[in-house]
Amino acid sequence: MEENKEINEKRLPISEHLEELRSRIINSIIVVVVLFFISWFFKSRILDIIKKPHSITMESLGLPQSLQVLSYQEGFYAYIKLCLMAAVFLAYPVILYQIWKFVEAGLYKKERRYVKIFAPVSFIAFIIGVLFGYFFLIPFGLQFLIKILGGGIQPIITMSQYISLVTMLTLALGIVFQLPLIMLFISRIGMLKAEDFIKWRMYAILIIFILAAVITPPDPFTQIMTALPMIILYEIGILTIRPTKKAVTQFSLLLGSGILLIYIAFLIFTLPTKADFLNSTGVVNILPDSGTNWQPLSSESKIHNGAALKTDNDSKASFLLKDGTYVIMDVNTEIKFVKNRKLDLLNGQILLSIKADEKPFMIAANNNIITLNDGNVDIKISRHIVFVTVTKGEAIVVSNGEEKKVFEGRRLRVVTGGNPTNVDSVIRWAKEMRKKLKEQNKRTLSL
Repeated sequence: MEENKEINEKRLPISEHLEELRSRIINSIIVVVVLFFISWFFKSRILDIIKKPHSITMESLGLPQSLQVLSYQEGFYAYIKLCLMAAVFLAYPVILYQIWKFVEAGLYKKERRYVKIFAPVSFIAFIIGVLFGYFFLIPFGLQFLIKILGGGIQPIITMSQYISLVTMLTLALGIVFQLPLIMLFISRIGMLKAEDFIKWRMYAILIIFILAAVITPPDPFTQIMTALPMIILYEIGILTIRPTKKAVTQFSLLLGSGILLIYIAFLIFTLPTKADFLNSTGVVNILPDSGTNWQPLSSESKIHNGAALKTDNDSKASFLLKDGTYVIMDVNTEIKFVKNRKLDLLNGQILLSIKADEKPFMIAANNNIITLNDGNVDIKISRHIVFVTVTKGEAIVVSNGEEKKVFEGRRLRVVTGGNPTNVDSVIRWAKEMRKKLKEQNKRTLSL
């Protein structure tokens, strides 16, 4: 009897549905506007929160952490965008409530109980999606976008572009993470079954990659990192509707493949680090491969090819290169990592413990080239002198086109500065000049 009553329950006419929708939209807009003005008073603090992934990324790469503005009005418009997006985030519980109340009005009485269950779970799913974007997707995506530039390029990140990127990604992921919940809700009210979602899987994956391309920057790594969670969420939706053993197995394989694909893509497309910072006494400064300003080096800093390191008169440092070579920098020393198995000693003194490799290790010092493989060498630069001391193995020093060997336990002193010249010709010229001067003096005295 009660079931027949529910079936025969009259639906609201379309005009009342439209009026209900209008009322819900107006309520949501009012809340967003109020929260916008509240957010404006805290815009600096909100920017600090939004900026944190950027700051962590730039600090790890040794790059400037500040955001740029290209015009006077850009900062103002960027703050408007920031406060508007912050208002939408803060108003999301109210917006979600308005959406579910509108959906509830079009359901039978027995279906409305699902709204009370799904509404709070939907909010939790939104928060999980936002946190996933903020702590995982955005930091890795930013590192990829900066590292792929390589050396010699100084990135200029504008405030407006960064705010758009972060807010769009986090908001989109917050909405996307509700996909399994929506699929389960649709299934519970009898609109679709698990078989329907399985049948449309390929179309869903195509749509997911299109959406990922729209909401992310135009790079393959970030798009893959956005699309794969969406595909996994789609599979979770099917799994929650019909949790069979086969579905669990397929989901496990998909999850493992997705994580492996993201890891491989990150390794392939990002610039590998050249060295790991071990320890130091005092302050060690780094000039990044794409930077213009010296910055203090920390244990979290990444050292890439093209980066320069400098110690002061009261600091020393040690590093471990990726090929296993151990480097110690003395005080007032400056080195530059040129490429694999090669560095430049620009000033000061270094001690290297070089690991054996198919390619010998090369050090450039005052236009001299020192090569060594599987040994220890100490190199010191004075004003016009280079001292090469070998404590293990055998080094080859090329200076002024001449090659010299330095054996274990021996030291070579190389004088540098100026260009090679023919000393005999200079001596002959000097004698001729002296002879001419004497003759000129005799003529002067005779007069």
